Amino acid sequence: ICLWRVLWLERRFRDALTSSQGDSLEDVLKHHLKKVDAVGSHLVKLDDAYKKLAATGSLASQKISIVRFNPFGDTGGDQSFVLAVLDAHNSGYVITSIHGREGTRVYVKPVDDGKSKYPLSKEERQALSQASKRVPK
Repeated sequence: ICLWRVLWLERRFRDALTSSQGDSLEDVLKHHLKKVDAVGSHLVKLDDAYKKLAATGSLASQKISIVRFNPFGDTGGDQSFVLAVLDAHNSGYVITSIHGREGTRVYVKPVDDGKSKYPLSKEERQALSQASKRVPK
């Protein structure tokens, strides 16, 4: 009976230590560790790519706002506008188009960290404020 039990346990032990393809548990573990190492190195590459994309993406135009207004009381409609275009750091530019009877004038003012070194009109400050409050999804 003891011999039969030992043989039965040896067979169960051997079955437990071999895969369905006949590989030993040691071979299966080696193969698995190689896969884990490959996934680890791939993860490092993906992390580097993510950091580059995040840095590049933060400089892209993300926050945009437009304010229409009528600078002169004698013209019809809100034909003039201010367009604020900012990145994730609230840097970018403000474009102002003032439409009058004699023509249209366009002005551009750079914005760094939510501020411009040039004086901003009420409408430009409004467009800048609206754009800076937007959160990209």
